[in-house]
Amino acid sequence: MSNGVDNKSAPADMTTAAEFGGLVDPARPISPAEQALSDWLETTLAAETRLAHDGTAEWKYQSVYELIAAYGRWFTPAALPTGVRVLPERQCFVNAAETELEHPGLAYIEGLALGGDSPLPTLHAWCADGDGQVIDPTWSELGGSAYLGIALPSALRPQGPRYWGVLEAPNSLYSLLRSGL
Repeated sequence: MSNGVDNKSAPADMTTAAEFGGLVDPARPISPAEQALSDWLETTLAAETRLAHDGTAEWKYQSVYELIAAYGRWFTPAALPTGVRVLPERQCFVNAAETELEHPGLAYIEGLALGGDSPLPTLHAWCADGDGQVIDPTWSELGGSAYLGIALPSALRPQGPRYWGVLEAPNSLYSLLRSGL
């Protein structure tokens, strides 16, 4: 991502997507899949800027994509470790929340991911270990190739009965867009 993305004052202790310019750490080059996701996000943000409306003008972030650009960081794809169960596809939000509960050393993450060879990112949830390695019980067979997401505070988890993601459910997303994390 270029450094032109407006971070709108993300917390000082969080690395933003624009600050690390597509790198987890300066010694690690960005992968082609991460570059594709980054380019897609930058294009989407540019289009949103051109299509802006006054309804959310007072909000800190105008979209989930701005929120991810401000607070997101790259996570490294990895094989599912021994002891982590493969869980059903199309239930990533509840799968990641359940995996986090079963493995307390993991963090619950939501953001954008590229699955397998897909050229288009999707909103997705996974877990990560302390080294930023992806633990993805939903895409264990498909394999994600790029993960840009936000480690959400423990108070923010999918809620029943639908178990939508925090970044897609209106009751949680709108407050994050208005105020940030």
